[in-house]
Amino acid sequence: MNSKYSIIVATFNSEKTLQATLESLLVQTYKNFEVIIVDGLSKDNTVSIIEQYEKKFLEAKIPYIWSSEKDSGIYDAWNKALKKVNSSWMAFLGSDDTYYPDALEIYNEAIIINPNINYISSKVEYVDANYKVLKVIGKPYEHNQMNRYMNIAHVGSLHHKELFDKHGDFNTAYKIVADYDFFLKCGLTIKAAYIDTITAKMLNTGISNNNTKKVFQETLKIQLEHKNNSKLQCYFEYYFSYIRIFKNKMTYKLLGRM
Repeated sequence: MNSKYSIIVATFNSEKTLQATLESLLVQTYKNFEVIIVDGLSKDNTVSIIEQYEKKFLEAKIPYIWSSEKDSGIYDAWNKALKKVNSSWMAFLGSDDTYYPDALEIYNEAIIINPNINYISSKVEYVDANYKVLKVIGKPYEHNQMNRYMNIAHVGSLHHKELFDKHGDFNTAYKIVADYDFFLKCGLTIKAAYIDTITAKMLNTGISNNNTKKVFQETLKIQLEHKNNSKLQCYFEYYFSYIRIFKNKMTYKLLGRM
């Protein structure tokens, strides 16, 4: 059975990267999907680009839904998009990220093989502005691991509608890692599958990549609120994360010199 997918893209002043994102959707080998773009009232040429691609998706017979209005951030935009989906499965693609041409086909094949799942993830290439691969991210979803930190690649994931029906939308009180909060809300109700394949490229210029301190602060608050770990464990993970990020930055610097 072939499923239909909703690809949700939140935009705000995304003129430099949005075209690549939309082109990666147009060239998908699997065509049974819709695109939902929610723009946060961009001040640059983002809306013009969205309008230009409306005809291209119409010609490709791919439903293309978009709006532009003030919002309170990416998770507010995602929540608005969730009200517009016309499918059982959805993905959240950053306006500076791109899919490989066979991404949706790979997802669909995996869902056929695993009909009882409600979440699926894959590997993603983490790239710089020149699309040089810095590393490959994305591990299998494991509940115990998620309680410590998020190691799945959200860009390379698909979520079944039942998770949102049961647990509600993203908490907009969190501006950077509300997706992590959502996974902890879902907890053991997630029935996951993992694709050991690269399906997307994630640009390292996104909001979470440029606000490391805020990411750690929100993550700590979420962990303390969900109480899946002791306070001691939460604070240990908080400070250990700084060490891990520092190590990664040193590695990137060394790679840049090679």
